[in-house]
Amino acid sequence: MKCIDSHMHLWDVKAGTHPWLANAEDREGPTGNTRKLAVDYLLRNYLQDTVAIDLAGLVHVEALWDPTNPVGETEWLAKVLPEIGKPYAIIAGANLLSADFPKLLAAHREASNRVAGVRHILNYHADPSYTYTDSPEIMYNPTWRKNFAHLGDQGLIFDLQIFPDQASGAAGLAQEFPQTKMVIDHFIMPIRWDRQGIFNWKVELAKLAAHENIAIKLSGLYMYHRNWPAEAMDTLIDTALELFTPNRIMWGSNFPVDRQFVTLEKLATDFESSLTRHPIATREAVMWRSANDWYKLGVR
Repeated sequence: MKCIDSHMHLWDVKAGTHPWLANAEDREGPTGNTRKLAVDYLLRNYLQDTVAIDLAGLVHVEALWDPTNPVGETEWLAKVLPEIGKPYAIIAGANLLSADFPKLLAAHREASNRVAGVRHILNYHADPSYTYTDSPEIMYNPTWRKNFAHLGDQGLIFDLQIFPDQASGAAGLAQEFPQTKMVIDHFIMPIRWDRQGIFNWKVELAKLAAHENIAIKLSGLYMYHRNWPAEAMDTLIDTALELFTPNRIMWGSNFPVDRQFVTLEKLATDFESSLTRHPIATREAVMWRSANDWYKLGVR
């Protein structure tokens, strides 16, 4: 089946533009072994990983580029991604706490007309190894919210990366700023996968699904759990379909992060196998049509 990868990354470690990959330690963390990730992952590597799937387009999501020059990533991608010869979109990196955010957003769009939105990672957790930011209150900051509204006013998307217990705050954003579309990254990262964890995850996810300006990516499956039995994947997909309509659900690989644990061919095949229980229109929506619509890729 045709696929659009709604969540992938590229990086050139030798260029020194990704501080988190510099001097990476050889140890296991929540997202795997950082040293194993600290190798170049360029377009040619991604094309090798996708050779066995019918890739119709992709969405490149910012990969924690040097925060002192976030536009540098968009400028680099504007040179690299056209070589793929397929429709693509860019989710740029930006800090919405910055008073200069409108200028930064304009600079990203000047660097590439394929910029479809931004991501500012909001994950906060009591365990520091899971935390990406230093405060759980960022999305309540007045400057941040003003810039979030500006993003929607420009017709751009916010890629939402949070944990389940942050869903109430994000749902409040959706209600207050309906002009800003959000796409949830990585199933809202269900770290705890026991009976109570699954129950809590579904309750929190439902808060977000209630808003039509929020969609969800079925991505990042292997970051926190390395071996997913088929029934667990079925639960994830079926829950998303229960809470969201198919046109608000999209598949993504999260490569090369998940590459540590699974091939991209197997990842896509496993999703397609689980989706065979559903009508063809649903399967096509999840695997490519929804991403095509939300990120305005123009795949025919």
